[in-house]
Amino acid sequence: MLNSIKLKLVVLFLLVFSLFFTGLEIFLYYKLEEVTIHLADEHMEAEVQTLANLLAVEEVQGQLESELQELSTAVTGVYSEKLSGHYYQLVDQNGNILVRSPSLALASESLPFIRGTHAADFRTISGPGGVPIRMITQSFDFSMGTLTFQAGDSLEDTQELLGSFRNIVLAIFPAVFIICGIGVFVMTGWALRSLKTFSAKVGQITEENLNDRLEERGVVNELKPLANSFNTMLGRLEASFSRQKQFLSDASHELRTPTSIIKSFCDVTLSRDRQASDYKEAIRKIGDTVNRMCDIINRILVISRLDNKTIQFKPVKIDLMDLMKDVLKLIEPSANNRGIKIKIDGQGVLIKGDREGLTEVFTNIVENAIKYNKKDGFVDIDVNEGLEQAVISIEDSGIGIPEEEKERIFDRFYRVDASRGVTVGSGLGLSIVRTIIEAHGGRVEVKSEIGKGSKFQVFLPKNIDLKNGELKS
Repeated sequence: MLNSIKLKLVVLFLLVFSLFFTGLEIFLYYKLEEVTIHLADEHMEAEVQTLANLLAVEEVQGQLESELQELSTAVTGVYSEKLSGHYYQLVDQNGNILVRSPSLALASESLPFIRGTHAADFRTISGPGGVPIRMITQSFDFSMGTLTFQAGDSLEDTQELLGSFRNIVLAIFPAVFIICGIGVFVMTGWALRSLKTFSAKVGQITEENLNDRLEERGVVNELKPLANSFNTMLGRLEASFSRQKQFLSDASHELRTPTSIIKSFCDVTLSRDRQASDYKEAIRKIGDTVNRMCDIINRILVISRLDNKTIQFKPVKIDLMDLMKDVLKLIEPSANNRGIKIKIDGQGVLIKGDREGLTEVFTNIVENAIKYNKKDGFVDIDVNEGLEQAVISIEDSGIGIPEEEKERIFDRFYRVDASRGVTVGSGLGLSIVRTIIEAHGGRVEVKSEIGKGSKFQVFLPKNIDLKNGELKS
């Protein structure tokens, strides 16, 4: 459950929701507090300005002192009620209280004196009775000297409003949290339903139905790339399984023929007593057949090791001209038996590669050029150097390859001449050739005309590095 995508999404959503909701609550709380304090400040500032203007008018008329006396007794409304939470007082420049509102005088209380300036000074203090109040202090100049006006409003209503807001939020938050949690859980389950369906379809695919594909139409956009990639992977697996089955079938077929020949010779030879020469001839033919079986098995092992990348190539400096001369020494007896003339031209070209692997490559190609050649034909070998690669051409006067089969000759166990009754090998040689050449970072090309012969060209990069046991250009 801890690894559930649904659970992770729900937890992530609730975490983000909690942080957002808490941040919003704190923001609104302080914003509400700021607004209420600002309103109180505006109210007090207006009261102070009103008192200052009133005294300024009375001062012009010469009645400033009498007006001060009236302010202490003539005030009505919230300023006339004892400790009503609304106060004001006037203080002279010596700190003596000249006037205070009845709401203070009736309780023998006063506002804490703060020497003011001509600019309004706002602050929150503890007022009469320990009640927090918002107080303004501002000084004005009169003929009798500088008078400091102070006014205060209780913050009890503000605190009650903020407390109510906080309680409401605290009451609503759990309910909203639970509702949103259930909602996102349900919505996440609904959104992931497509993934469950997708997973169920994937689970139904086995090696028996690798040709099935996931339907991409109707799949949610987020899963379409996954469906496409999975279908691509299924295609590769299907092709791989097909190649594996075909390989096993072809290998069994190739080994069955020489096995049948050996059994046939044994049965015929042992069916009655024969002369020593007959036994020798039978053993010779059986030996030839066993050699062919060994060749097939060895080539199958090479193919398997190349596929599994268990062959460790050993790159060394190689002169391709010297390499081709060594190859000719190996196959010259076979060419002489058929009257095939082999000519080699070109120049020495140094590359870095696996000598054993490249010897296998060119031996296979030249052997095929001899095997599929006409009697008394020719094989021309040319070794040349390009700007960044070596080019080895092997041309023969053989029977040629049909155009439509040029690419298939590199497939495993494929033999062009099987239908024409020509004695051929295992059908693995050219597959090994291409695999080794590609491991060296090169390529092999073929040109051919029926009845005129074939030309194989091998292109090898001159600079090759070894990485993880494989040759990389």
